[in-house]
Amino acid sequence: MTAIICGQLSACQRRSRIIVRSENYPQGGTLPLMAYDKSAAVTALARFQRDTGLKDRPWEIAAGLGGGTLRKFRTGPNRSMSNETYEKLAGGAAKLLGRPVAAAEIRGEADVPILVPLRSFVGAGDEVIVLPADDAPIDWVQAPPGMRDAEATEVRGRSMNPAYHDHDILFHRRIETDPLIYRDEIVVAQVKGGKRYLKLVQPGTRKGRYDLVSINPAYERIEDQVLEWVGPIEWFYRRPRRQ
Repeated sequence: MTAIICGQLSACQRRSRIIVRSENYPQGGTLPLMAYDKSAAVTALARFQRDTGLKDRPWEIAAGLGGGTLRKFRTGPNRSMSNETYEKLAGGAAKLLGRPVAAAEIRGEADVPILVPLRSFVGAGDEVIVLPADDAPIDWVQAPPGMRDAEATEVRGRSMNPAYHDHDILFHRRIETDPLIYRDEIVVAQVKGGKRYLKLVQPGTRKGRYDLVSINPAYERIEDQVLEWVGPIEWFYRRPRRQ
């Protein structure tokens, strides 16, 4: 599936980037030789390890590298690691992190896409089905700017037409606040001790209770729910429509 990034809702019509599919994400091949400052490369390596939590020895083992490879690079006389070493590190990081990793990400090069797992989809009745933690994600999708910590949910079916369509990808973050801040907005709503939905949120008949309403009138209102959190849709990727 290829989809267009529609961006923040207010900027949807101005965006034209593409989802990065895991099968198309570069992990192999030989990168061209590049001149770079070793101190910058060491800084980029340290930042990558800090952000991912990867430790030297487990990472070296996963990458098939000798012990001390990273330490020798940081403290030794070598100006750089080879492209082959970077590619092995990328492969090892991908195994440990469970997501695609490119050598360019380890190098700290600009414009490297950040991928987030797609682990949920909207099923019948606007219910959000979340994969078990042990299951592989449905896919990996490029995170919009500033949305590294977001969750991604895929729309399936037509229950959210015309706002969202089949296979659109929605990005949201969990916010524990008064849900009525997002009154009449489409949110991902987690019902206390129960299911998760993609609905409009409206006040219920009692304080602290909320109604969840579908755009599609074929689905009944879910009344007087206690919500653990809501996630307003901050960005979405839209699949191109057939002409």
